[in-house]
Amino acid sequence: MQAQSLLEQRRLGEARIAINEAIALRDDEPQFHILRGRIEMTAGSLPGAYDAYSNAMSLDPTNMEALQAVSQLGLQTGNLRESLEATDAILSLNPAEPEALLIRGLHAVIRSRFAEADAYADKILSQDPNNEGGVILKARVAVRRGEPANALRVLANYGVSKAETVGVVMTRLEVFRVMRDAPGMRSQFALLRTLAPDNRDVRLDEANFSFKDGRPQDAIRLITALLADPKLPEQQLRAIFAVVREYIPDGLDRESLKAITSTGSKPVKLALAEYLADRGKVASARAVLGGLGGEDRHAVDASLAAREGRWNDAGTLAQQILGKDKTHCLASTVDAEARLQKNDLSGALRSAQVAVSQCPAQERAWSLAARIYERRDDFENARRVWRQGLRENSQNSHMTKAYVDWLLETGQDREALATSRRLTRAAPALLSGWKLYNDVCTRLKQPCTAEALKGITNATTLYGVDLLPGQPPPNGLFGRIVTR
Repeated sequence: MQAQSLLEQRRLGEARIAINEAIALRDDEPQFHILRGRIEMTAGSLPGAYDAYSNAMSLDPTNMEALQAVSQLGLQTGNLRESLEATDAILSLNPAEPEALLIRGLHAVIRSRFAEADAYADKILSQDPNNEGGVILKARVAVRRGEPANALRVLANYGVSKAETVGVVMTRLEVFRVMRDAPGMRSQFALLRTLAPDNRDVRLDEANFSFKDGRPQDAIRLITALLADPKLPEQQLRAIFAVVREYIPDGLDRESLKAITSTGSKPVKLALAEYLADRGKVASARAVLGGLGGEDRHAVDASLAAREGRWNDAGTLAQQILGKDKTHCLASTVDAEARLQKNDLSGALRSAQVAVSQCPAQERAWSLAARIYERRDDFENARRVWRQGLRENSQNSHMTKAYVDWLLETGQDREALATSRRLTRAAPALLSGWKLYNDVCTRLKQPCTAEALKGITNATTLYGVDLLPGQPPPNGLFGRIVTR
């Protein structure tokens, strides 16, 4: 009862504690696990919700809420076998249940059984021709079959005889993306600004598209609005800065920085200041930091001191932070730089290794560790570190270029060519990657320039951010439609 009351008050942390205490006292009550599932869903933890509902289903295999949750959440969390079993259990109880038919259709899409998936969509639509899920499923199947124009016809009633929905508009957006239809995508993003104004993923997607669509000012406004949002989740920063790094490598303009400094959260300001410091924009970085305090602020101050060549100050600040937190990534990186200036190679290497182990995305730490090995005439380990860093950051063209430059300087032309080619495989939509590959092909007078130029042309109309290497396409009803 306490957990239910706390959930209704949206005091989710306390609700979690209460329901876990209840389950510890009696773990054989399905409704306790179901309530935990509701709490986890409200908190946005899909894995936690799946785990709770799965426990409830094991205790009561006919509980419809648990079955439906495992059916849907299993698909989203990668528990496909369990999702399929729960879906089939629902259909055995009610063969016409539309949500279960929809999940069954999505499982068929995952297995590339498009005729089967289309049949499930038709079953849904035979009950209700305007069922949103059935319409979207049929449209997605059409795209996967190589028939995007047919997908648009399936979606055509919405916006004419039916009100537009977020799901239909996002599906239409994906169809236009597959068709490389920039005007079509523009029209759907315009609708989503009204239908899904708080969807930050859509805003970042639109910013990336706007850069490629030749509208950098529109894109910069979107990026600025995201970073100026005081409630921006910290986990979205890496994706945002990947777009910034690709299209505006030197950072944002003064007005944008002013807006972000005014309302942006502390993690945003720290990340932006660190980014600007790395690119030598010392004055801008200091302006962004404003009145911030704390160890993270002092770590950026240490980085700024390093950028200005004040190595004693940089090392002292870094050591003060590391005295309290031995694993602080930025402080470890600056400490490594300061020690390298004093030719303390062993100490510099220790600090750089701490930085890369704690924060694999810290690109400066990887290049620093490689440079230290090079100073020790250990080129094999230098190359090993570069390779390891690029495995962790395989879509980072800035870091790839630094390694390629090092390879070319040290006469490792074949490895330089292979490294630049690997980037284009990991991130085929990344224009900077194809340009780097073209530059290396041209410099080494290799015939791959034709392939590189073709890749540049192709990438200009690949209007989506690349999936991470090894990341499967979305299994659900929404999200990117991957046709290759």
